[in-house]
Amino acid sequence: MAVSREPPPALGGRDHSRRVRLQGPQWVGIPLLFAVPLLALLGVFGESFTSAEAAGSDVALRVEYSTRYRYKQINAVQVRVDNVAGEPLDTVVVAFDPRYVRQFSTLMFIPAPQAPFEIVFTDFEAGGSRTVWAELQGEKYGTHRGTLEAYRTGGADTARVTLRTLILP
Repeated sequence: MAVSREPPPALGGRDHSRRVRLQGPQWVGIPLLFAVPLLALLGVFGESFTSAEAAGSDVALRVEYSTRYRYKQINAVQVRVDNVAGEPLDTVVVAFDPRYVRQFSTLMFIPAPQAPFEIVFTDFEAGGSRTVWAELQGEKYGTHRGTLEAYRTGGADTARVTLRTLILP
């Protein structure tokens, strides 16, 4: 009996092409499978920080804060206020925008606010500086905007910085 090298027609399968066929959503999903880890390695989803400065005729303001961090993570806002008036100032107020601060939870301010989100410094010596430290926990997803102001009570102008923070899931 002779042995045939080809299988009988009943056992042979159809000739299939070996091409990959993707459906509509797969054309989007497969590149994302490669893009997301690559973006994470490049730091796109991590924390980022910035600093901003503003000055008025009486006070100068420098703020360092996080522009991007994750939900439920705690981050700090550090504020430095300088007396640039050339004379002692009776009262200087550092005021956080309530619309901005209310987007966060677990709020802690050092020194403690005397009015909602307002820190008051008295007897501010000429050429001196004071620091405010605030810790804010990311509570709501999205981009949050607000201002931070420093001004002399009864002064002519205000040093104002715009804050913008993105809370990621």
